[in-house]
Amino acid sequence: MPKPFRPETRSRYKWSVTIYAGSEGVGFYTECISPKGAILRTEICNDKGSAWQQGYNLVDRAIQEELTNRYNTIAIPLTLALLYVSGWDEEYELGHQSCLRVRRAWKGHDFQIMNLLTERGWLEEQRNPKQIKSVVLTPKGIKQARHILKNLNLEGIEEFFQTYDNCDDLIDELEQEKEQLSDE
Repeated sequence: MPKPFRPETRSRYKWSVTIYAGSEGVGFYTECISPKGAILRTEICNDKGSAWQQGYNLVDRAIQEELTNRYNTIAIPLTLALLYVSGWDEEYELGHQSCLRVRRAWKGHDFQIMNLLTERGWLEEQRNPKQIKSVVLTPKGIKQARHILKNLNLEGIEEFFQTYDNCDDLIDELEQEKEQLSDE
């Protein structure tokens, strides 16, 4: 007589992932519980390895979705505000009666502002700025950006910062290293 299957639990990114035998002992499935108590379950799999993998994939997708939601909660209002601030007004005639006033903005960032951010030490100097499509925030720039965001009182900002809390010490270390190198 085969031994009854005992559920086994593993941890993945602070989630609890437990494998169970399917009904009537056929197949396996995993139950994934988030730190906040959300419960997700996989389909029945033929073997334990597949069940574990499905459970891990489920956790990974849930975490990625949460990170995306946190990012969008902050990025959408900020992007809208940036487009508004960097835009200009235009008027269009509608037939012969009235004018519609619209606000138009470029989809790219204002490069003069990017230059000013570099001058203030908030962005790294770029060797060939016209060829590079991204910028690197300095530790000083990261701290300033976080300070600005905290003062905007955006909904979801605290959850967004929690995603990157473990990076704060690293930012301080990088800033100290840069200061030591510039002193030498």
